[in-house]
Amino acid sequence: MCANEWFGARWLAAVGMGVQCASIEAMPVIETTGSVGIEARLFNRPPVFPEQRRHAGALVLNPGWIASFPSNPGLSARLTVYARLDTADSAMRYFDLREATMRFQDGDNLWQAGMETVDWSVMESSHPVNIINQLDPRADVDLEAKLGQPMLSYTRFSSTYGRFSAYWMPWFRPRPLLGAGSRQRVGPVAPEPAPHGLAPWLRTDDMAVRWSGTVGNADFSAYVFNGMSREPDYSADLTTSYRRIRQLGLTAQLPVGNMLWKGEAIYRRGQGRPFWSWIAGGEYTINQSSSDISLLLELLNDDRDSSAPPALYKQAIFGGVRLRFNESGDAELLYGILHDRASQVLMHRLEFSRRFGQSVRLSLEARKASCGANSPFAPICQDSAVQVNLSHSF
Repeated sequence: MCANEWFGARWLAAVGMGVQCASIEAMPVIETTGSVGIEARLFNRPPVFPEQRRHAGALVLNPGWIASFPSNPGLSARLTVYARLDTADSAMRYFDLREATMRFQDGDNLWQAGMETVDWSVMESSHPVNIINQLDPRADVDLEAKLGQPMLSYTRFSSTYGRFSAYWMPWFRPRPLLGAGSRQRVGPVAPEPAPHGLAPWLRTDDMAVRWSGTVGNADFSAYVFNGMSREPDYSADLTTSYRRIRQLGLTAQLPVGNMLWKGEAIYRRGQGRPFWSWIAGGEYTINQSSSDISLLLELLNDDRDSSAPPALYKQAIFGGVRLRFNESGDAELLYGILHDRASQVLMHRLEFSRRFGQSVRLSLEARKASCGANSPFAPICQDSAVQVNLSHSF
């Protein structure tokens, strides 16, 4: 048994012993998932600050294990670990539990306890409705990776009324800071030595309630969140703080032939003046024998003022094309351009992914941006990057 299988088996077997004490002979069935890979981040310009490294490489470990219990089909456990060893910055050498969850489903009722990652967004260019998990800016260049969130949740499924979910999150995880050697850093720098692992946690007792369902051909969702904002405030002395907010979130998707209309919006109170942030647009797909071509168009608007943390996009338009190639490697290519006339941000985005054989995947993400000299995101615009990842799945 390899090291990752041994670790997963020991953890999940221990969990299983705690919940299966009445049936010692029933051992869990364990499935190993995840990947291990090497990554390179390359930048087209020299660094702005002398302590920053020009380029960076990393070893990325993302193994996972799923346990099912034959004597109790409704019970399962999941563990997913993320670890990164970076060459440029000590703050980028860390591990995290993306998932460490026990789940029990009894008919239309589902209970979950542990660390979870949740994604509610339906859009391509930005994801304002996502509020459960804290972002992990260390893991990628597009700010879409999430830290695991400790929670207790209950979901009720109904074929008539849709899906109702309630979440209790007793602890909050502040957004990790990049270190002095990292590129694309905005705001304060992580202290030396930087905290590693799962610390720090703050007791907050956040709560959320969500409904999702289908009306006709359209999919809708709505939620209410009461808790700590995942967006930090930066003070003049480069320290971070967080404010408690109430947030309403909405999503909608409507397929009409080859066209998929979609949108999402939030309304937030508690972080300065109340504000709306929304995205609306569509995706038109052309099906061909060799590939599927999707044309993307999205409008973005965020009407917050200076009393809230700055938004990267205020009044923007995003257009792009996605190619899915019908071949053995499941290759996919995405290219998009986003222009914000309010903040004078112009962002080019390129993503490519292809599998080789059954387990090796090559991924590429590129970002090239320009913005006004007074933009709070000027460091990101000055650090256009290409991230290349070669991973082995198991």
